[in-house]
Amino acid sequence: MSKKAYIYTGIIAAVVVVIGAAHVFSQKSQSASKNHVQVINVAGVADDRPYTYSDGNKIGGYDGELFRKIDQALPQYKFKYSTTSQNSVFVGLESGKYDIASSGFWYSKQRAQKYLFSNPTGVADLRLVYRSDEKQITGFSDIAKRNLKLAPISSDDARYNFVEQYNKEHPKEKVNLQAIGDVTSGDALKQLQQKEFDAVFYPYQAFIGVKNAGGAKGLTVSKSVGVKNDYFIANKSDKNKQLVQAINKELKKLKASGYLNKLAKKWLGEDTFKLPGAEKNFANPKG
Repeated sequence: MSKKAYIYTGIIAAVVVVIGAAHVFSQKSQSASKNHVQVINVAGVADDRPYTYSDGNKIGGYDGELFRKIDQALPQYKFKYSTTSQNSVFVGLESGKYDIASSGFWYSKQRAQKYLFSNPTGVADLRLVYRSDEKQITGFSDIAKRNLKLAPISSDDARYNFVEQYNKEHPKEKVNLQAIGDVTSGDALKQLQQKEFDAVFYPYQAFIGVKNAGGAKGLTVSKSVGVKNDYFIANKSDKNKQLVQAINKELKKLKASGYLNKLAKKWLGEDTFKLPGAEKNFANPKG
């Protein structure tokens, strides 16, 4: 064998060794990566259709399906799902029992002091629910002019801030806004049926969820009176800051691909992104 042939043979052998070492390193890296997958405890409200509901060992609804879609795109995480009451969701987030949660949650300054917020996950279509056998309600001005009673709203709920802002902008047509603790949409609509008040301010999707479950008999809704963004909220920790950053990247992709629009049509009964002002509001991280 010539000297040149020996050199070529040596080079080929070296390349084989390098490739083999790289393959072994890659396998070890993949194994190590799998061993370092972080388990993320995800919570949803057990009975808040169409956003979240209990569905075996997973979360059903708009947010549940969105969580699973994002989980598939993030191999460094494994989402473990739970459903419970809304109050328990927030208690669990504060204590660290849950890392992240959602159920059509809105942004508020009070909540932002306690939790991390993702980028918007969807758009809610805000409406006024009232009894169908009574005079039509078209907006907050009707409630103010006719001295109707609006159902109380939790002061840390973004709906409260929405009505509060309306009152500031319409000082001559103020709505009598009362605060209360957390109440589910189902309970609020039941109280409306019992004539404890004249109107309930809720996302149209929450009304549809209760209606589809047979709990909105004798009730109807106004046309849209505004839009609000929905969000995931997370326990404040360094680990969850990284989680939210990763989720935000995926949300950007899902919005650009049209996936969120399709998800809205499937679960919310309409493409809420096409509502007046929806796209502009969605671009606002506090909208």
